[in-house]
Amino acid sequence: MRRGGWFVFPLVVLLVLSTVTFTVLGCTGAKEEAKKEAKEESATEEKKASEGAKSPQDELMEQVRKEGSKLYIYDWAEWWPEEIYSGFSKEYGIEIVRDNFADMDEMFTKFKLQPDVEYDLTLPEVRVFMQMKQLGLIQELRRDWMPNVNQYLLDNLNDNSFDPGCHYSVPTELYFSGYCYNSRYVDEKDPRIGSWALLYEGKEYAGRITMLDDMYNVIGGALKYLGYSWSSDDEEELMKAKEVVLRQKPWVMAYDSWPKRLVLEEQAVIAHTWVGEAWHFHQELDAIRGVMPKEGGEMGSDLLVIPKGARHPAAAHLFMDYVFRPEVNALLIETVGYAPAHKAVPELLPEEMKAWPGVTPSEEVFSKYEFVQPKAFTGKGLELRTKIWEELKQ
Repeated sequence: MRRGGWFVFPLVVLLVLSTVTFTVLGCTGAKEEAKKEAKEESATEEKKASEGAKSPQDELMEQVRKEGSKLYIYDWAEWWPEEIYSGFSKEYGIEIVRDNFADMDEMFTKFKLQPDVEYDLTLPEVRVFMQMKQLGLIQELRRDWMPNVNQYLLDNLNDNSFDPGCHYSVPTELYFSGYCYNSRYVDEKDPRIGSWALLYEGKEYAGRITMLDDMYNVIGGALKYLGYSWSSDDEEELMKAKEVVLRQKPWVMAYDSWPKRLVLEEQAVIAHTWVGEAWHFHQELDAIRGVMPKEGGEMGSDLLVIPKGARHPAAAHLFMDYVFRPEVNALLIETVGYAPAHKAVPELLPEEMKAWPGVTPSEEVFSKYEFVQPKAFTGKGLELRTKIWEELKQ
């Protein structure tokens, strides 16, 4: 009995241990197999997701197709070269329908009164852009839809004061306030050339000076001449600027924002203008010289934006990115005569144009020229400027 009992007990123990071992090994193997299957399934899903993921450009083009083949643009007439519009339409099969404004105030008023008007793109200057954005009249941009803009937009324009990071606007060029003079009638050795002093002290040219018909620029130039900020809202500074422009008034033959005829017919020998406009005058009259005053002035840009009521925002993004192709942007800059907002374009411009003041601005220029600040066109700054302008134009 005892020998038989001891024999049976070890056998039972052995069978139990074997069962436990096989069970544990079986569970471990099942778990490992489950992990392997899960890993393979996850890899398969990731592969499918990767193969099915759309690039931002694919997403953009799909949205363009959904929107239809139209693009409604509200901009200046006879400003940009027609080849830009026709080239875009030909390549993408999108019909561009354009409407034009005569000035910035007309454009702003339309959007202010009709916030949902169905334009897909418009082109405000910096001041009007800030006013539109404050009123919620502009859509935020999809920068990932515009690889050319991301690659080529100048860094100091992307990091600007009016739209940091350019989340709502795409600057198309840069322009600078200044003046031009006719070297047949103005002595090129005059020490005032290169300064606002030629405009605001040039009494001997009375009756042959034109000034822009724009209170911000007339008063802003006087402020810079005096060493103040173009956007100043300081009453004492603005009153000193008032004295300067009122003293100059008897010498001014016209307040004219488009003085081309007077300049080319040589009735005006000094013209307050944008230095890019002066480039065009120079093309028709070689004696015209452009000046960017050493004291600085206003720096501006025409900004492509998508209005609130746009029905074709994807097509608008596509157009903006098309404009930032180097060869397209170079065509734009050669036509308008302004400085490029594009990193690659300066090398594509004719040498004569690159040598013109303001076309390839230095860092010193950027340090002295200012984008308009809201304090110039709101509150006390606007009130004081308006009073000065009303007195000046009486």
